[in-house]
Amino acid sequence: MTILTADLTADLTAAMVYISLICQIFTISIYLANKWHKNRARLLIKYPSDDYPNLYVVSAQVELSRIKFRQRFDGVIALFSGLVVAYFYLNNADIQLVSSTIIIIAAIQLVPWFLSSYWCQGNNKLMAENFPSTKRKSSFITRKITDFVKPSRLIIALISYSLSVGFCLYIFIEKLWQAQSSNVLLLILLSTAMVAYLVWLALNSLYGKKKDNFISSEDRIDIIAAKCRAAILFITLYSCFIIGICLIKTYDLNEVYVEVLTSLFIQLLLILSFSNNSEKNYQVYK
Repeated sequence: MTILTADLTADLTAAMVYISLICQIFTISIYLANKWHKNRARLLIKYPSDDYPNLYVVSAQVELSRIKFRQRFDGVIALFSGLVVAYFYLNNADIQLVSSTIIIIAAIQLVPWFLSSYWCQGNNKLMAENFPSTKRKSSFITRKITDFVKPSRLIIALISYSLSVGFCLYIFIEKLWQAQSSNVLLLILLSTAMVAYLVWLALNSLYGKKKDNFISSEDRIDIIAAKCRAAILFITLYSCFIIGICLIKTYDLNEVYVEVLTSLFIQLLLILSFSNNSEKNYQVYK
């Protein structure tokens, strides 16, 4: 009976790892990537550079070549990742080995997204150079983050971060991870660095220089609100992610659950980031 239970648990764990890995490949390199390709192509078709000269800082040919390159890049990564999973499954690879590749494959899948972010930053820089803008008006400077994010959400984010740091300190003080208890300090450092970065993003959205001098005040407010809400939500989610890792290691659960949790967390962040884009009035770019 004990052997049967152990085999069943091992099979369920293996199924969980393979399902999370397949979902990760489909979500990041197929579903979301395909939405990105279609959205960029739709933008070029619906708002051509001839009619909207101030919308683009590079030519339409450059934008199209980037879309095609990104499409092929995502396709190659999805195919490669799928072949790796198939190889593991057909050869009955050790589940610890399979789970350890989740983070590696995720890192490879995120390369096209970082590349797109690099292109976007380059476009924003060119936009700022071609159409210089000053600091936002005083009406924007006097705004506070509570104008865009409910105080209750701020409190939840603060509590979740405090709980994650408190849990980590408790693990370190009580030596719950025994010889590895000092490693929890790295989690505190990582968590604090991520929270500081997200807070900086929110404050920069509120008080930073305008990157687009054509955008209307209403659209700018919507974008600021979306970025602030997203930053606060990510702080809460990241804190919960840290707490989840601590619980898995504290209760000495299978290490593969850490990789599975990381995979789900990355997918959730990308989905939320992708759905956070707000519509704006493109007529101002004519």
